[in-house]
Amino acid sequence: MLTWKAPEGLWHVMAITENWLYEGTHADGNLFEKMPYVNLLLPEPTERFINLTHQRYAAQLGQDLGQIFVATFTDEPSLMSCFLKSQPWRPLPWASNLSTEFKRRRGYSLDEDVVPALIGDAGERSARFRYDYWRTVGELVSANYFGQIQQRCQAWNIPSGGHLLMEEGLVAHVPLYGDFLRCARRLDAPSIDCLTSIPAEVPWYIARMLASAAELEGKRIVMSETSDHGQVWRGPGDNRPKRVVTEAEIRGTFNRLIVSGVNAITSYYSFADLTDDALLRLNEWVGRCCTSLTGGHQVADVALLYPVESIWPKFHPARLWANDSPGATAIENTWRSAQESSFASQRDFTIIDSRALAEAKVEGGTLVHGKLRWRVLVLPAVDTLPQAAWDNLARFVQSGGAVIALSALPANSDRLFPSSKIQAMGRKIFGADTTEPIVATHGKGGTGVYLPRGSEGLLAIALDGLLERDVTVDPPHSPIKFTHRRLNGHELYFLINDSGKPWRGDVTLSVGGPGERWCPANATVLQTSLGPRLNLEFEPYGAALLRYPTARLPQRLKAREGTLPNLVPQTVVEVKPTLTQGEFVRAETLPDPTHSRPQQPAWRATARLTKGQVDTFMFLRFLFPEPLNLEGTECLILDAWVPQGQRTTTQLLAIVQEKGGGDFLASTGCQLGVSGHHRLVVPINRLQLAGWSKDVDGELDLKQVSEIRIGWGGYLGTEGESVEFSVALPQVGATSDHRRH
Repeated sequence: MLTWKAPEGLWHVMAITENWLYEGTHADGNLFEKMPYVNLLLPEPTERFINLTHQRYAAQLGQDLGQIFVATFTDEPSLMSCFLKSQPWRPLPWASNLSTEFKRRRGYSLDEDVVPALIGDAGERSARFRYDYWRTVGELVSANYFGQIQQRCQAWNIPSGGHLLMEEGLVAHVPLYGDFLRCARRLDAPSIDCLTSIPAEVPWYIARMLASAAELEGKRIVMSETSDHGQVWRGPGDNRPKRVVTEAEIRGTFNRLIVSGVNAITSYYSFADLTDDALLRLNEWVGRCCTSLTGGHQVADVALLYPVESIWPKFHPARLWANDSPGATAIENTWRSAQESSFASQRDFTIIDSRALAEAKVEGGTLVHGKLRWRVLVLPAVDTLPQAAWDNLARFVQSGGAVIALSALPANSDRLFPSSKIQAMGRKIFGADTTEPIVATHGKGGTGVYLPRGSEGLLAIALDGLLERDVTVDPPHSPIKFTHRRLNGHELYFLINDSGKPWRGDVTLSVGGPGERWCPANATVLQTSLGPRLNLEFEPYGAALLRYPTARLPQRLKAREGTLPNLVPQTVVEVKPTLTQGEFVRAETLPDPTHSRPQQPAWRATARLTKGQVDTFMFLRFLFPEPLNLEGTECLILDAWVPQGQRTTTQLLAIVQEKGGGDFLASTGCQLGVSGHHRLVVPINRLQLAGWSKDVDGELDLKQVSEIRIGWGGYLGTEGESVEFSVALPQVGATSDHRRH
């Protein structure tokens, strides 16, 4: 019991205790054996673990374990500082060595002034304290767990491998690892876990992250545990029938993983209803594709920065998952938007961290990291980086490189929060802070593009204005994805049809010399003496391997200074929206004259939750009397307003319904806990078939749009909580040469 006589003034009382982490964590909730977990911040438990496992293999089988095994594997190690079931506490990772290591590395003590700032707001020093704390945590986990295993494995000539926990969510990386990518770079054979075999659900972006870790370190193996677990596993009380996946869907799952950098598949499939012939075909497909793409290095002109340093100052420990940090979640939304936009628009990229940025050599508008070369750098909500990384970024732009900043501008170094020097550098590269997308040009062709909050969806259009494509697909909105590797003196392209329907179209590659097309299904060379432009035909979830002797460097385009892009907004048919809401939501909608404009009225939607910790939703429905034809449009454009003081952790969603078909869903990236006006750009290619919906072909027919819904859903709020937002009549956007008629 705390007894305290408060002096005059407003006080915040905080009790901080030290205890074991178990109840509500992954150790308590995993599907295997439930038991307490060791502390990865300390070196001693890992040393003991290695002596009991790896060391005994070496003692029995010899010191060259690489002659017997492909790699070791560690499965979902973590700090456990993230609750999977709601708890009354907010956990921070801690260990007996943390205070000493913090002072040694950061130069000041982890004392009673610092620790409360990690949980609550403690003024202007909070950002620096959190940055230094989570940086230290990341360094210790990377060195004491992953690094220690890696070093011992190298002595036995065997790659250290494994996959990490909760790879999908960027914010969760912080409490579980401090710095996920720093840890992943200490794996010689980084891996992922793919628990679904529905191709549209396959987490390709995790594969690209772990493959990028391998690329940065020059490693060969990237593995995926792959299964139909999500389709066949049912917990107690879950009476849904099992979903039998088809041979084509399994092939499509493999394609997504392989095109994103995986080159080794470990199967945990049930293989229900598949014949022996089908199993043979799948095994041969995987073997041929993975063997062909192993080795060499990725060729991608675009680098996407992992923004963990920008999350650290905004992170608050949570009672459930990692959802009590709206500022950090907003960064994650921007990060995912950048990945999804690039993937959907057929732009391959490498994920890099601040260390790779700082260490890269700048050569004539190019960042060079070993054999990797990038000419465009994308900063997803990045406002904080080490000084050395900012300095190299500035040199990159000065030498002719291009940088695209999404939703945030440079503000902080690793020492100063904010830093006037970093802010001045940001203004020099991107121009003044603005609410409109803008391009700034510099000598030698250097370019800074700023896409403010809500306009991140314009990334694909911005890239098209800066850099010629390595692979151009016609028609452009096609389900074709690709990766490009330089291997054994040749240029190797792996193209997939990421769709359950046949596809035919034209593909143009930046290549030279006669090429050949190889078929993964039967190991035959289908075509030879190919030029750069091909007419290709793919079966559902089909693929092709194309090999050429040389590549032509895609041209860096001269940017035009000013606003970006040449996007023409157009209003849709004016209709008055109706409401749809969940069972435990009381909602109403009214006209919002404050935010209405001519030809674009606005409405305010308010909701109150009548029960907590249940799935709730509320949407404004714009039902059109006749289906809209949105063919040729690039995006939805939404104007939304969030009131002051709202602290909900849910975000605004957009749903487009096809007449007689399914619902297609995308996040807008707008956090309903962040007040103010939000201009939101949602690329059409980000709309994916919603999990609850069914559609004949799983693809949105833009000629038959019957409804647009704007709102929120899947929210486990508290009883009595209010959620409010305003939204104007939706608009659609097309570039000037693709106006909708």
